[in-house]
Formats: sequence, structure tokens, C-alpha cells
Amino acid sequence: MDMKNLFPELEEIKNIDLQSKVAKSLEKAIDLGGWKEEEIRTIPFTLLIPELIGEGKAPKINIVDHIKAVTQMCIATYERYEMLGLGDMLNRDELIAAALLHDVGKFVEYEKDANGRIRQTIAGKRIRHPAQGLELVYEFDLPLIVRQAIVFHSKEGDKIDRLPEVEIVSRCDFLCFAPIKKLFENK
Repeated sequence: MDMKNLFPELEEIKNIDLQSKVAKSLEKAIDLGGWKEEEIRTIPFTLLIPELIGEGKAPKINIVDHIKAVTQMCIATYERYEMLGLGDMLNRDELIAAALLHDVGKFVEYEKDANGRIRQTIAGKRIRHPAQGLELVYEFDLPLIVRQAIVFHSKEGDKIDRLPEVEIVSRCDFLCFAPIKKLFENK
């Protein structure tokens, strides 16, 4: 599977070694989850908004589109920080890598049941995607920012001191979840 075709934002990572590790991490997660290329866009970005998941149809927002949206928001946020003269205080490559991998664990947290519906795996119910994601990427020796973003981008990180790049990923991820959930709850 061509990760750069699926996630063109990989090209935004200038450090080729880091870019390769991110692509390999995504590929490994997709392979371990047993997902075929034609199935990737059937994975919802969350199971917490049932209205996004159509019976037998692709979800309104899939995991690929969610990861891309969060990554694009992180890039835009970095650009605003640059305009404020703070860009050199952030690691752009690691921010982008963190955004691309923040939900890498969802590829193994979710599975397709016998009827073709997406559900949490048994392990996914016990070990959420942040921890599963960190396990998946261990062999790639990713930078601390990226590892912290994977495991602490969601509620697991609410009581820790997130690194600035991780705070950006977490808030962009939340912006790609909470308002969407409210939109569907208020319908």
C-alpha cells in the first residue's frame, strides 16, 4: 500500500528518516489490523458518533480523512505560530509526524464483524488505541514528541504536562471530534 498516496502529508516531513518511520508505522498498523486498501476508507474515525456510521456504507468521516484533517490543522497552526515569530520554538517535522500517527492504534483497535460492521476488538475495549498505537511503533525509535502524542493526545493525557507540539495535536484532534459530535447530537 502506498502510504504517500494515502497520506500525502507525509511529504511535509523534511527529515527523510522520520518520514520513512512514520510511513512504516502506518503500514504496519494497517497490515496488523488486517485492512485491505479498499477497506481503509470504511473505518470510521470514531465509534462514539453513531450517526457518522452508515449501515453497509462508508462512514461520513473515515479514519484517513480524520488523520489528514488533524495533520492539516497542525500544519496551519504551526504556520500561525511562525507568523507570530514562534515557529523556531516548535519542531515542525515532529509535529506533523505526531499528527499523522496520533490515531495509528485505531487500525488495530477496530475490526470488521461478520456483517461488515466496524466494532472495537476485544483488546481495543481493554487497551485503547493510544496504548496500542505506542506498542505498534516501538520498534521505529520515534522521537519523544511523536510517542507522547500517540499515547497522550486524548483523555489519557489530560493530567500530564504535554509537550507543546503534543498540545497542538491534542487540541486539533479535539476540534475534529467534539464540535462534530455536537452537530450530530443537535440534529
